[in-house]
Amino acid sequence: MKPRNKKQQHIVELSGRLRPLTTAQKKWAFSHTIDHYAYRLKSGKAVCMDCGHEWQEVGFGIYRCPNCGERVEIRNTKERVRRDKSYFNVITTMEGYQVIRMFLMIVEMRKGMKAKPAYLEIGQYWIDPKGHATVVGLQRTLGYYIDSFAFGSPLEIRVDNDAFRHIAGQWVYPRIKATDTIKRNGFKGCCHAMHPVTLFQQLLTNPKAETLMKSGDIEMLRYLCQHPQEVDKYWNSIKVAKRAGYTFKAPSMWFDYIKMLERMGRDLHSPSLVAPKDLKHAHDEYVEKVNRQRVKEQREANRRKAEADQAKFEELKGRFIGLTMTDGTIRLHTLDSIADYYEEGTKQHICVGSAGYYLKDDTLVFTATMGGKTIGTTVRDSR
Repeated sequence: MKPRNKKQQHIVELSGRLRPLTTAQKKWAFSHTIDHYAYRLKSGKAVCMDCGHEWQEVGFGIYRCPNCGERVEIRNTKERVRRDKSYFNVITTMEGYQVIRMFLMIVEMRKGMKAKPAYLEIGQYWIDPKGHATVVGLQRTLGYYIDSFAFGSPLEIRVDNDAFRHIAGQWVYPRIKATDTIKRNGFKGCCHAMHPVTLFQQLLTNPKAETLMKSGDIEMLRYLCQHPQEVDKYWNSIKVAKRAGYTFKAPSMWFDYIKMLERMGRDLHSPSLVAPKDLKHAHDEYVEKVNRQRVKEQREANRRKAEADQAKFEELKGRFIGLTMTDGTIRLHTLDSIADYYEEGTKQHICVGSAGYYLKDDTLVFTATMGGKTIGTTVRDSR
């Protein structure tokens, strides 16, 4: 896609000035982003698929190649050729832009030969000081796989999509160069396994992310990158917990706990509540409380519904109310109110109340008692 404005034109011009991968970056990618193997020959020798070196090794598992020093897994196999690929990212800067460069590495390994990986730049994210991201990349092709690219296409302005987002979240070269603004906002050279595009955008646009980064609350920062709206909603409670010295080790559980406190009408600004000494215990305690509350609310809802249905119930069953039969030992009688239906359903663990039998046409529910104790309940259908 051709650049549509001066900003995009400038980014395309800057993209063409980026330096190629260094030897150190290529070596790191090959060493860290794919699996490494040594295949055992019929003679019992192991051959390193990285450098082609052969040596006598009787064991299995992870060993270090005596020639290249790479840690390899020894396998018994008849394979002679192994193909692998990986995506990795190099993070740098240019003229105030934070740049995430995405690369594809393709490796073909043959027994007895030194592996020669090939590297191709797939795309780039250019993030300006206001957090706006522009994508420069290869053209995607239609296909089943998310990472289908037209490798002969030029690096041009592209629409952001899931493929570029996914690749930008893969391996990151550890030597990261950040803009002065991002470093001022607390970034110290590590993404902490967070998506770099999302992390940099949050650090540039969200003061809460800056606060969490500078205070070292990495787990909460990671949660913010995934659920910014929840952090915004409960930010005051987070600040109360931080002032109380609380460490957010399990933000997901903490937010579940805070939502339960809110549901139960508790004070979300109370340090003793929002900064529990034992989060797991407090969480489980409120799970039980909320479950009891839900049961109570459901019963109340059923009661209100029953009251609303009482008039129709009396119209349908009114002529049978008070009907009783007995042989002197067993007494059989109808359920004469909607409340009786729910009470009987609870005692007998049946659905005569919850299933709304009191509003079913042509049915009548009888309960049998003996000595004042219920011994059974039956539904009679006149059809």
